[in-house]
Parts: sequence; structure tokens; C-alpha cells
Amino acid sequence: MLTNSAQTGQMGEPLAGSIAVGTPGISASPLLAEFSSPKAGQGTELSTEVPQTEKPIEKLARLDMENSNNMPHVGERRKDKRDHLTKNPRAETRTGCKVLLAIKFDKNSQEYKVKRYHLDHNHTLQKPEACYLIPTQREVSEIALIDINLADLSGIRPKESHELLSRQAGGVRSIGYTKDDLSNCLRDMRKEAMEYGAAVAITKYFEKRASENSFFQHFEDITENEEIANILWMDGRMLAAYARFGEVVIFDTTFGTNNEKWALGTFVGFNNFREIVIFGAALMCDQSTESFAWVFTKFLEANGDKRPITMFTDQDHAIGKALGQVLPDTKHGLCVWHIMKNAQKKLSKYNKKKDKNDPGLMGEFCKCLFKYEVEEEFEKAFKELAEKVDEKDKRWINFIYDCKKKWAYCFMKDAYTLGIRSTQSSESINSDLKDYLSCKMDINRFMKHFDRVVDAKREKEIKSEYDMTRKKPRVRYSIPILCEAGMLYTPNIFELFQKECELSGSTYMESIEGNTYTVGMYNISDEEFRKSRQVVWNRDDQSIACSCKKFERVGILCCHAIKVLDREDIKNILPRYILKRWTQYANDEIVVDREGRVVIEDAMLEVRNRHAQLMRELAPISDMVTHDEGKTQFVLNGLRSLREQVEERYGNPSKRTNDCGEDNSISQLENSLHLKKKDGDNRSKRRKPWNENLSRRKKGNGPSISNSQPLIRPSANSSQDISE
Repeated sequence: MLTNSAQTGQMGEPLAGSIAVGTPGISASPLLAEFSSPKAGQGTELSTEVPQTEKPIEKLARLDMENSNNMPHVGERRKDKRDHLTKNPRAETRTGCKVLLAIKFDKNSQEYKVKRYHLDHNHTLQKPEACYLIPTQREVSEIALIDINLADLSGIRPKESHELLSRQAGGVRSIGYTKDDLSNCLRDMRKEAMEYGAAVAITKYFEKRASENSFFQHFEDITENEEIANILWMDGRMLAAYARFGEVVIFDTTFGTNNEKWALGTFVGFNNFREIVIFGAALMCDQSTESFAWVFTKFLEANGDKRPITMFTDQDHAIGKALGQVLPDTKHGLCVWHIMKNAQKKLSKYNKKKDKNDPGLMGEFCKCLFKYEVEEEFEKAFKELAEKVDEKDKRWINFIYDCKKKWAYCFMKDAYTLGIRSTQSSESINSDLKDYLSCKMDINRFMKHFDRVVDAKREKEIKSEYDMTRKKPRVRYSIPILCEAGMLYTPNIFELFQKECELSGSTYMESIEGNTYTVGMYNISDEEFRKSRQVVWNRDDQSIACSCKKFERVGILCCHAIKVLDREDIKNILPRYILKRWTQYANDEIVVDREGRVVIEDAMLEVRNRHAQLMRELAPISDMVTHDEGKTQFVLNGLRSLREQVEERYGNPSKRTNDCGEDNSISQLENSLHLKKKDGDNRSKRRKPWNENLSRRKKGNGPSISNSQPLIRPSANSSQDISE
């Protein structure tokens, strides 16, 4: 289209007296300049340079608006095939406009020449300020695609992404494309990534990660029908983290993170700052015992068969059975938070207190869960609790009693748990997953956004390392044992140890019998701390043990042991009671993988540093030349020339294909692997609204529902909850 300032002419007439159509030796440059002028409002820019890549050279270069699909007013719309009930038909844009510009290349004069033209429009022309909306003026360049993809990987929505990129370009008119174009590019990129199916997309993603880091490990559970049923993966930093901090593992499952409805299982634990660290991740088609057993087996295989001491899970029978098969020697603990939630549902109706001192049934259950240290006391209290429950709820009471060794304090006090009693410690991971992931994401996008969750946790760990190096610990009392602990432990662990030292000031010696000390507490309101503890001190081998078992559970000395050491005039922490996993130097340990190689945690660190170095050099050049068109064109030409030299010398790694021009790995997997569908997953292509199903007969439920019959929806209380 041309603006009102454009010159017009009839077919075959000279244009402004300067160009005669078909006249030999006449260049098309003036006409092309008129069409490509920003003031003219024309939507197509044509270059007068000789194309070096087009062969044969006599090939006609033409802009035939009569057959163009990008020009909105060209041609006639086909007959509308929609019915007359369409409420909002699409607006008519084609008016049969005959505007035409056809050019060809003359190899004798090495110039483009006008072949024919027609410049009379039959519609109103666009204003110059709206020319950037013309389809032929909009184009998403390769560099823009990189920015769009980076914004999408950063979780920026298309609207905000378009606004950000338009501000960088100098405004909406300068960016070169609209928000709809950006959304369409994202859709096309996602469609292209899933072109060969989810299974191939996952395989390609794993191959890319393995090429970046040779320590990246992944496993796929392939069935006889060539279906991928389960997936497990971990990178070098996960392997190193498990080797250093994998004594206690929390395994938790999260749902609603991808459109395949697969469950995401995460292996997490505590690092030396007592913060969450990820050991590995798995996607499972179902929650069967076989799936969990496969995941646990491959997890051990990837980590050189190093087995955790304790593992916490939720109340899933299939997980418990799989742990018994794969990890029989690992202590299995249940999440007490889930147990408490279930107890509130089952026991809340019995929680009537007779007086202020009556804890109620829930209070008695909490004592069984957290207080009783002797098994006989627990058995007696739980038996009395079970007698107060009616027959309907005794099924759950019996079920929870059968697995008492996995949750009751009297059975878990000797287990090495690092103070963990619940999978809620991993809820920060689940919370982040809900912020970053969505049930609408395909597998390819899920993998990339899951990396964002992992990177966020790692950045938090780096921030903790930075703060620890930058800030000194706050020692409240200048005593030797605290000063030593401040130099050894990380800040969070030092605070726990300092609290134990403060509590030791409230203790006293009740009795001493040989090597056994009975330690009591002064004026402590908490019943747990008022109990006297027996501390055994062996002077020969310099060992100490307390009946509270805090060191055995958490890995730091308790206040009772500190009191005895102080009485024995020992003013430092004995080396055997300093766990390296809690120290500032825990990450300095060298880790070797199952093949005997030293694990490099961040293999892409040097690559990122080189990329940052190049960006630092290019950014000032951009600031120097962007205010001048000539300088900008000079730099762009230099960069294009440099790019051609680099590709000529080193090749283009992004275009490595086989002899047929196709990716080798895709050609091998294209028609073989696919993801196993979740049982009962009968999703249709489109979710139909409720009114489309009114006239359909329900299977096995009598006559169909007519429009005259009321639509009765079942109430929320109509179905009975039978979950345990």
C-alpha cells in the first residue's frame, strides 16, 4: 500500500517522467526508493543490490501483490463456508485491490528493472504512523528470536516480554513486530520442539545437557511396546551434593507440573547451611511399586550405590514397599505433617476437653507422636487413645499403629535424621515448582523451567557462601568453645550450637556415678527440657554419649554433653564430634563418580565467563554508535563480515546434520519411542462446554437430558471420602 503522498500511474504509463516500463537500460532504483520510503508508508522494502545466492541469476524477483497473502486488501475472499448462526464473523479486509509492482533482474546491466506496475488503490490508505502494523513491514529476526526465547525461559509473559523488548529497541514502532507476532513465534518454536513427540524432545534435551556436561546422567524406563514409562536425571552438581550430604534424603512427589499428567519426584536433602539441595529428579507415569523401585534403583546406580541412612516419604504404600525391596537397610520415616493432617480429619470430632488440663484426643495423639521416649509409655497411651475411637475410625487407627516405627518419637529418636521429621522441608521446592511450572506445559518446556527452579536454589547456596565469607558470626559469649565453633560451622549450624551452649548454663549436676553424669535443668517451662539426662564420659578414648541422642540425630553436641565437657575442663569441641557436613569446608571435598572420574560440578562456568567477556566488549561499542545511522551500519557490516569469517574457519555448530540434511538422532527415534499414557487418561482434543453435552445420552444412565429438564449437579458431600 502507498500513502497519499505516493505517486500513482496507470499500467504502461511513465512514472513521474523518470521511468518507462519495459525501456531497456532504465534502472528501477527510483521506483524502489519510492516504494521503500518510510514516508510513503509502503510495506515492502526491496534492495537494489545483486543477489549473490540466487541461481540462476535470471530468476525473476517480483512483488506480485495480486497473489500475495500478506497484503490485506489484495484479491477477493472465497465464499464463506460458515453457517448463518455465526455471531461474530471475521471482518472483511480484501477489496480486490489491483496494486502491482513486478521487477526482474537484468544480467547485462546487473540491475533490477520494472516489468509492470499498477499503483491505483481502491481503498483508504494507512497513515504514516500506522505503517509499522502493515504485515509486510513486520518481521521477527533471528536476533529477536533469541531475545524472545530468553524472555520465555525467564518466565516473562508475552505481553511483558514485548514491552521490554520494545523499550530496548526505542519504542513499539521500532521493534519490528507486534505482540501477536511474538506470541505466534513462541507457539511455532514450541510446536517445532515437539514436532517428533514428547519422547524425542526429552531425548534431545538430555543429549544437549550431556554434551554440555559429561557428568550429566539420565535413565529412561522403556517398556516392551517402546514406551517411556519413567525418567530419572541428575547433573554433576547433584551428584556432588549427594556424595557430600546424602545421608538423609527426602523423596516427595508433586502433581500438575506438565500436560502429560506425570508425577514429578524429587530427591532433596540438607546442605551444610541446612538449606534445601536437590539430589535428582524423576518423572513417573504412574505411582506403582514397580515405578518407584525402578527410580530408586537407578538413583543408587547413578551415585555409585551409595545408600542413604534415612529416607522420608509420605504415606504411600507403594513407596514403602519399593523402599523395602531396594533399600532394606535404610531407615524409613513418614512425614509427621501428613499424619497430623489425617489425624485432624479423623480425631477432631473426639477432641472435646473436659477442663483446661485435659489435652483432648488430639493432644494425646501429639504426645504419642512427639513426646514419649519409652516404648512402654507409648504403647499404653496409644491403647487408651484407640479405645476412645468408634469402630468407623479404628481402621485408620490400626493402619497408623502398624507403621508406628516410622513416625513415633520413641522409635525414631535413635535414627540419624538431621532434625527432619517431615517432608515439609521440601515444600519450598514444591512451592517454587508451582511458581515456575504449570499443568499446561509440554515436556520440553517443563524441563527448561525445572532448570530454573534448580538454578534458583543454587543461587541461594552461592549467596549463603558469599555471606558466610563476608560476615563474621555473632558470638554472644566470648568462650573458647564458641569461638572455635564460629570458625568451623556455617552460620545456621553455629546458631544451633550457640543455643545449646546457652542452655548448658541452665543445667546442673544431679549426681555422678563413675563415668555417668546425671544432668538436670533449672526453671525450664518445657517438659521435654526438664527431664534429667544421663551422660556417659569415657576419659580413655575421649568419647561422650547423652541419653537425649541429639548428636546421633542432628550431628551437633547437646547442652548436657557440653556441661559435662566443661566440668572436665575441656574447652574445645572434640574432633570426633565435628561432622564435616556441617562445616564451612564441606564443599571442598573432591567427589568421584561411578566411573572413577573427578566430578566437575559446573562444566559450563568457563563458557559463561567467555560469553560475559564478549558481551562486556560489545556493549560499549553499541552505546557509541547507536545514535548515528552511519556508525551503526559500519559496525553491523563489520560484525557480519566477522561472522562469515568465523563460520568459514570454524564452521557453524548449530547446523550439524547428516548427509541427507536431517538430524541423525531424530531420524533414528522419530517413529519408535513415545511416552506411555497415564492410565485413565482419555483426554480429547478440546474440552467441550457443558451445554454441548446436554443432548448426549449418558452411557448406562437412562434417557438423554433434554433442554427442558433441569441440570442437577452433585453436591460436594454426596461422595464418601474413603482415602486413608
